[in-house]
Formats: sequence, C-alpha cells, structure tokens
Amino acid sequence: MEARLFKLTAAAVLMLTASCSLKEQVTSYSERDKFYKNVTEIQAGLNACYTPIRSIFSNVNFWQMTECDTDLMYLNVSNQYNAICNISPSRPGCATVIWQNAYYGVSRANTMLNVISQANAKGYISDKEARQLTAEAIVLRALHYYLLTSSFGDVPYYEEEVTEENRARIASLPRMSADDTRDAIIAQLRHHLLPTSKGGIQALELRRTYEDGTDYRIGAAVGLYIGGRMALWNHRWEDAVDFFSTLEEIYGELSKYPLSDVPFSRKYTKESILELPQVYEPNGLQIIGGLAPWTTPVRRVVVVDDEEAAQRDSTHCFYNGIAIPELGYDAHIYSCARPTPYVYQNLLPYNSEDLRSGEYSNGASSPRGGSGNLAWRWSGFDPTTPEEDWTESNRAVMWFTSPAKASGCPWLGNKFWCWDMKYVRDYNNYKIFRYAGALLGLAEAHLMLGDQAKALKYLNMTRRRAALSDLTSVEVGGKDELLMEEIRCEYAKELFGEFCRKFDLVRWGIWYERTIQYNSCSRLLDNIRPCHRYWPIPSNQVANSGGALDNKEYGE
Repeated sequence: MEARLFKLTAAAVLMLTASCSLKEQVTSYSERDKFYKNVTEIQAGLNACYTPIRSIFSNVNFWQMTECDTDLMYLNVSNQYNAICNISPSRPGCATVIWQNAYYGVSRANTMLNVISQANAKGYISDKEARQLTAEAIVLRALHYYLLTSSFGDVPYYEEEVTEENRARIASLPRMSADDTRDAIIAQLRHHLLPTSKGGIQALELRRTYEDGTDYRIGAAVGLYIGGRMALWNHRWEDAVDFFSTLEEIYGELSKYPLSDVPFSRKYTKESILELPQVYEPNGLQIIGGLAPWTTPVRRVVVVDDEEAAQRDSTHCFYNGIAIPELGYDAHIYSCARPTPYVYQNLLPYNSEDLRSGEYSNGASSPRGGSGNLAWRWSGFDPTTPEEDWTESNRAVMWFTSPAKASGCPWLGNKFWCWDMKYVRDYNNYKIFRYAGALLGLAEAHLMLGDQAKALKYLNMTRRRAALSDLTSVEVGGKDELLMEEIRCEYAKELFGEFCRKFDLVRWGIWYERTIQYNSCSRLLDNIRPCHRYWPIPSNQVANSGGALDNKEYGE
C-alpha cells in the first residue's frame, strides 16, 4: 500500500491544535524511507489523524444525535433524521460520518505508530522523541475508538497498519466487545500518560491543553480525559480515579476558571481540555461549523411595503422581538433546538440561583456571569426604536416575544450563539471536553467505590462555582442512589449541549426510559426504539464486511 504524508491545506485546516503552516499541501510518497526522518515530518504525518475529528464534531447532525435525542433538548423538524431517531441501517444518518471518519483516524494512527517505530529504529529520532510521538498517536487513536464505541457499542478493533496484504482481512473483522476495546485503550493510556507513581511512563508533559496559546497539539490532558471516560463506561472506578485525579493535579481548583468562559464564543479557555477551533475571515480563511443556526433565537424578517424600507429591513438584527446588534445583521437561523420542560422547569428554572440557568434569569438586570445554557430574556433594544437611538443608555433587558413569561419555554442560551454570524457560518470553538467533566467523573467514581464524602466533595465543586450551596449526606438521605441522581443532574446542568448527554445516559443504562419520559418531541417519540441507544452500522459497511458485521439489535 502506498505510504502517504498528510499535511494541512488552507482550505481545510482539519487538525485541532497543531501549529503547522497553512500553506503546506497534501503530498503522496511511494517510498516511505525518503520521508519521516525527523520529528517535524512525523508530526506532519500525524496531522492526518486529526482530520476526521473535525469532520465529526463540526457536523451538526452529530450534535443533534448526542443532545437532541435525550432528556434535555429536542428538535422537532421532520428532515433532521438524527434528531428524531428516524434512522435505520439503510438510512443511517450521521452514523456514516462517524463510522467512516473514526476509522480513517484509527487507520492513520496505526500507520503513524509503525512509522514512528521505524524512524526510531533507524536513528532518525531519539527514544524520548519516539515516546512522545507514540503517545500522541495513541491518544488520537483512543479518541476515535471512544467515538466509535460510544456511538455503536461493539465495533471491530485492530492495531496493525493496513496494507494490501491484510486489507481484506481487516475489512471483514467482526464486532469486538466494546468493553474489551475500552480495556485495551485504557491499558495503553495508563502506560503512556500516567506518572510513574501510578504505573505509567508519562511520555507527554502533564499540562493544561491551552496553557499559553492556541498552537498546542493534542496532549496528555485529552488522553487522561478519554481514559477516565472509558473507565466510567467499563465500571473501572479505580482507573477513572487515576486518570481524573491526574487531571486534578494539572488543573487545580475549579473556582479559578470562570463560568463565563464556558460559552463556545470564548476560545481557548484554560479550563478547556479539548476545543474544536474555528475561524471566519471575510474573503480569507474560513474554518466553520453549523451549530449556531440551530441554537439561536429565531431571526424575524419584517415585511414592509416601501421598497427602501424593505431593503433596510432585509438586514436587521431582530431576534424574536429583541434587537440584538451583537448577533449580527446577516445571520440565517433555522428552526431551533429547544430545552425540554424537564430542563427549564426542574433542573434550571427561571427563578433558580444556579448561574447556569440563564444570563438574565432570576430577575437579573445585568449579566450574571453564567455559562449561558438558557435564555428567557436578553439585553437589547425594542425593534420599534430607531437605530440611531440604539445607545448603551437605551439598552434594556427584555423578554423574547415567545415565551413572554418565566414559565414558558426559553431558547437555548448564549453558550451556543455566534456573535456577528455571517449567514450560517458559525466560527465558535466547540467545547468538547472540559475539566468540570473530569470532576463529575471523580464524583461518580468515588460514589461507586463507596466513598460518599469524596463524591460530595467533587460534586460540590461544580455546584459551588454555579453559586449553589453544598450538598451534604443528610440532604440526600445518606442514600447512594439519591446522590447518584444528583450527580446525573449535575452532569446535565454543567455539560449541557457539549456532545455527551446521550453517551452518559446510555452508559448508565437509562437512555430509552429517560428520553421517552422527558423529551416532548412528537416526531422523536413516534420513532424512538430501545435499539436506538446505539446508531446502526451503515448497511453498505455491513455488505463490505462480507457479512461479518450485523445490526441484529435493529432487526429485533
């Protein structure tokens, strides 16, 4: 098989955080020994392992699949198949994107692991450099398998480089137990990332991902988070504690990371473990996603008779009854996802002290410094006010036209909005992994290990930052099942809309029951079945495997 060196192109900066030239081109090399002779060239090859990550997370269907098919939000639009579980092996929706791209990432990581080994054996790179590059490739492969096992459950697993000789055999691999796959990944991450005190070799520096800038490659923090998540899936609670506690040693007190940094418009924040970076430059570099058009209050078009007025009003900034210049004059908004009543009536009601309930909820007349989950009101201008009078002194906090009162359904909040969006070009950085998620993982793991005091300690860290009082064992009745429900609710509030709710519900074994209980989307409720806990393997992939793969759960 022809060896390839993948580099970045300006049209598609598809890796997440590497500092590489945007002018480099994709180049093919038939003789590998002419290339990969130093760290820079091997890093350029590793860049291809980053490519599929963007393809998955920038696809709004993946967000719909992980967040709208849950107890927290819904999108009642007939042609958004992933949001309403209107999928099958023959119409797999986002499953095709996940399957193809994640396995691209696996295959490329396997190739680069072989490349690194050969380069080290030939003396092109030192042993230390080889350990670092190997660990990066291991983390990248782990991320792809995390997405595969979370989305599909049991999937084929392999570690060898694909060649002409083994291609057919690898293509016909059957499903392997997801637990076994995760066990293999956990062992690799433990070895390469954990400090020697925990049995690892610490091949990568233990530091925050975005410590001093935006040019870092995926490092130890991402791998530690993935290892902890996989350990939670497999009920390997001690391993989860090892991974997440190492992150705690790196990131420290949660209180030093402001909740106001959580919105996606806040880029490369120090609490972030992994962000999907995007940029929009008019007539220049454009690396964009499409989430904000599905999460912003609807932009109304004012119909007028006068031609001059019609031209002026075609580029207004009226968002559901409020003029919000910061959201822009050109944004194109679709039918938006909305929170379920379970969220805005129970978890994050309007009158809640929780800073995650909304920037202007609870009667606040100024920003509360929250994470922006929901929006009942916003600071802007009455659309009937002439634009020349839009001054800061005339700005007021107003209700969106719908709902008109606190008991109504709010919009999704500014956590997801893109300021001055151009049509559907969302240039926010999507928050994929955050430190707060690791602390909640510690709360869950310690509870499962029987240490309720430590579980409360870590749960209260995220509560305290959101301006809530600490919970005690008395308040949860001293019962583990009640405390676990509090932890589940805290996951919902803290990580709302961050690509993980369905995965959490599935690993807890409660996805189907909770979704049909709390989700109010009629189209989803018409379609949803227990088999939808995992996405189907696309039927063409089943055919290509020669029957080694199947979708038996969907057949039942």
